[in-house]
Amino acid sequence: MTDANRTPALNTVISMQDQQADMFKKSEFDNPICLSDEYFKDINGDMNLTLVDMGVMENFLQDEDTMEAAQKFNPHYETFTPVSPSGPPETESYAGPLNFLVEIKASETDRKKYLYSARLNRIYVDMGENFPVHFSWDVAKKNLLYHQGQDLYVRATVVFSDQSQAEKRVERCLQHVHEPNNPGNEAIVKNVLRSTRALGTAGVHYCGVASRADSWLSVLVHFPAPGGHAYQFVCKNSCSSGINRRAISIIFTLEDSCGNVLGRQSVGARVCACPRRDLLRDEAEVGKGKRKKQTQPDNPKKVKIEVVENDDEVVNLPKIPIKGIKTVMTGLEVMQRMMEVSVSEVAKRKDQKAVDEYNNCLAILQTTIENLKKGLKPPQTQ
Repeated sequence: MTDANRTPALNTVISMQDQQADMFKKSEFDNPICLSDEYFKDINGDMNLTLVDMGVMENFLQDEDTMEAAQKFNPHYETFTPVSPSGPPETESYAGPLNFLVEIKASETDRKKYLYSARLNRIYVDMGENFPVHFSWDVAKKNLLYHQGQDLYVRATVVFSDQSQAEKRVERCLQHVHEPNNPGNEAIVKNVLRSTRALGTAGVHYCGVASRADSWLSVLVHFPAPGGHAYQFVCKNSCSSGINRRAISIIFTLEDSCGNVLGRQSVGARVCACPRRDLLRDEAEVGKGKRKKQTQPDNPKKVKIEVVENDDEVVNLPKIPIKGIKTVMTGLEVMQRMMEVSVSEVAKRKDQKAVDEYNNCLAILQTTIENLKKGLKPPQTQ
């Protein structure tokens, strides 16, 4: 395009751009320190006529649907990956460098559904009922020992109280695991403890790998400052295929973002339909030692106990209509558990034939359960 064909406005813009180029050259060669405030103001004002609107670029970066971009341009989007400890946690109380303390306030207990025995250090609560727990630590020491932005978390892990059961992971019973309203995440489904906050709430993490027997299930909650949090149990102590009447405790640990334990405290728990009745009974037994074993009734003729030493007969079930896949699966898994216990007892008697029969039945039962999970029909029995 020749100079004659240019419009006056276009000539003005080109002239301004040439002036800007001359100014940059002058600042680079003649003034190696920096541009004056007046020159910079003039140049910046002229550049707004020709440069791309920076607001568009800013919106583009904010709308970028990748975590990498969000972390790069906005540090507040940094993700937190919770640690999932392996093996049972330590149970010994440990105040730690921050004097970690777990407190259950009597004023917040419900006399019908939620009680706490300070004498036994044990929570008595019905399944599905909320129970608040308060956590405190020395904030001054925290600010002194850690940088100001160090996040703290409290992990709640349910364990069996007896040392003989300590290596076993606490899980929900088969009946409650197969409830229709359960979420898809097995780390949540199989955990007997939950936060009362809605699933997916920021700052609440369900840790553990349900498929790994050495991965303990826990609830990890972010605490910007000392405070309280409400939990609830989703299984009872009396559930036969779960806790099965064994004593349990909740291990609360104060941790940093890397999973380092800064404090620990244990609180016993009993999940029952009548918290007040069980609390009074347990407190009355304190000092009396273990609960006395039930003695034989005065009139033994009224009670008939039949002991079957060998229950190794293979039974082929007839066609029984059962409504509900979950009901069928629950029943089959209970039978599977019972046969696994039986085969271990038979193995002690060194009866290899019976062991082989149990293993054969267990293999068929396992295949049936897997087929049901895949949506296949179970094999027809005669």
